[in-house]
Amino acid sequence: MDIQNPIVSTKYGPVRGIRKTAATGVDYYSFQRIPYVKTPIGELRFKDSQPPTPWMEPLDCTVQGPGCYQYSKLLNKIIGSEDSLHMNVFTKNLEKGSKLLPVLLYIHGGAFMRGSSGVEMYGPDYLIQKDVVYVSFNYRIGALGFISFSSPELELPGNAGLKDQNLALRWVVENISNFGGDPKNITLFGESAGGCSVHYHMVSEQSKGLFQRAIVMSGCVLNNWSVVPQRQFSERLAKALGWNGQGGEKAALDVLMQADPVEIVREQEILLTENELENRILFAFGPVIEPYAKANCFIPNDPLKMSRNAWSNDIDIIIGGNSEEGLFCLSGIKENPSIMSNLKNFEYLVPLDLDLVRTSQQCKELGMRLKKFYYGDSEPSLENRDGYLTLMTDKLFWHGVHRTICSRMNLQKNANTYVYRFSVDSDTYNHYRINFCDKNVRGTAHADDLSYIFKNAFGDAPPKDSFEYRVMMNMVDLIFTFASNNGNPNGVATNEWEPVGSQVGPYKCLNIANDGLKFIDFPEMKRMELWDSLYTKDQLY
Repeated sequence: MDIQNPIVSTKYGPVRGIRKTAATGVDYYSFQRIPYVKTPIGELRFKDSQPPTPWMEPLDCTVQGPGCYQYSKLLNKIIGSEDSLHMNVFTKNLEKGSKLLPVLLYIHGGAFMRGSSGVEMYGPDYLIQKDVVYVSFNYRIGALGFISFSSPELELPGNAGLKDQNLALRWVVENISNFGGDPKNITLFGESAGGCSVHYHMVSEQSKGLFQRAIVMSGCVLNNWSVVPQRQFSERLAKALGWNGQGGEKAALDVLMQADPVEIVREQEILLTENELENRILFAFGPVIEPYAKANCFIPNDPLKMSRNAWSNDIDIIIGGNSEEGLFCLSGIKENPSIMSNLKNFEYLVPLDLDLVRTSQQCKELGMRLKKFYYGDSEPSLENRDGYLTLMTDKLFWHGVHRTICSRMNLQKNANTYVYRFSVDSDTYNHYRINFCDKNVRGTAHADDLSYIFKNAFGDAPPKDSFEYRVMMNMVDLIFTFASNNGNPNGVATNEWEPVGSQVGPYKCLNIANDGLKFIDFPEMKRMELWDSLYTKDQLY
């Protein structure tokens, strides 16, 4: 074996990688830009992915490929490519005959509209310290990944991006042993839209048995943004790109097929109306309940109903989030302070899945209940924003996670559910809060935990004498132990983390904070009970 540029066989052809040294000093092999499907261009745009065309000569997989077309907030421009559906495999174990290692398979987030698996955000340097094979990949996002039409003749019911993910999982099962990974020991994990994606694979029959356990971080199918409501977004996008409204869905699709992908991204970013934004619809393109059943239908039903009978109710999971997730809303209200003054009596913050008319008396009463809980007798304002940010923490993230936990408790299966709460507040390593929210506020924002799992471009690895380094090692240890210890995260970083019980009610969580790990009563339980009270039991779980 060429120690600097090893060649590994895959089902579709050989790939050449490169030896690298992680920021933590560990040597490993990197294989990037491995095609796992045929490039979805031309007639294949929007279509369900197909297997790649096999190749004979070793493919150069030493350099990272591009992400899918998207608007980059960081660069303030549209970037990407339609030739983006690639796998990345990072491994230390290429010796034939050596013991196969646990596989950590990551799905990136980005509101189903942006993001990629790039090492500038998801470097393997921390995880690769352990004896694991770490795998990541790109999938189609935005309209390119989630266009949906109701006409069966068009064969575009939606969720192509999730079906990309499903094929990526299948690629790993079929090929990972050649990279030293155990195809029968795969831990699927992801954050935000990636966490929601992980949960979708847990409830969809299409992904049954493709992984053995899961880590669901800051997003799940019971979050109110997990399904895009039926608002004819595909037709509206076609009209924005020049469709005259004549000829039905087929004519709309013809326009979309011919459109420049940069124009598709530009228009999808401004498609939401003021009313939709007011109702906290976060994006125009993402998972949908498919309008008709095909052989590979991924979301045939309401995710709540799917979760009740999900195949994954028999596997162990870790699930949780960050203590101040809603801080990610801060930049929006600073740019547009009228968001706060337009809250009125909070009726537009009542969950959409309750299916209430916004002007109804019941919706107004529930809105006032929310307002009273988070604001008492005071009024929301830019200066008095903490109540709103806390409410968004609960509405957009924690209550869906809480419902998922209760759902698994209610089923009383043998599988374990471990709950965590990430509450690390660093001056320098909470990179999302510092770079995208406000460097002068405190707290643990949405995505701040990622800086302690993955090396990113915002900074070097934390110094070994810092609490940030200890947090990083704890996160890596917890994930690795869960993956390698048959679904039990205890043994290295902690020995006190217990799964939730079989009775629905208050539960404990592993609190991950500056001063270490503590198994405590879940601090936000009173807030969860408030949101529970808005639903009937049948609506909850």
